[in-house]
Amino acid sequence: MRIVLILFISFLMLKADFLGNFYMELKEFKLSREQQIKLNNAMKQHHEFLRQWYADFKKINDEIVDSFANSSLSADSIIISNSVDLESRKISAERNFLLRVYEVLSKEQRAAFGAKIRERENYSRILQNRFEDSQRLRQDEIAR
Repeated sequence: MRIVLILFISFLMLKADFLGNFYMELKEFKLSREQQIKLNNAMKQHHEFLRQWYADFKKINDEIVDSFANSSLSADSIIISNSVDLESRKISAERNFLLRVYEVLSKEQRAAFGAKIRERENYSRILQNRFEDSQRLRQDEIAR
């Protein structure tokens, strides 16, 4: 169960990293003043959501760890259901944010930005593979 929690948290950290540099990359494009205003508004709204989301995530994560420590955690518990719902809300918010960005960027900017997203995914995949390899090595050492 501990490994599942570690993997879940690692997955969330990779998702957070994706949007962290996302904003910086948007600034690399030659945006019109109108595009800048629309994107800044979208980013502010998304940041507000993320601030609340991370506060909720911390609370739920603390509850999961407490339940784990108290041997009261179960797969059908409300805490687990809440964590799944929380992740679903984040995915929905990220989708909505990406759609707003899509509406603002020109066709050429979308193509260039899509390439940037692919680069980021490849890099994240490399990091994830390294993490998984280190976990396999650790498991092999424990098994010996």
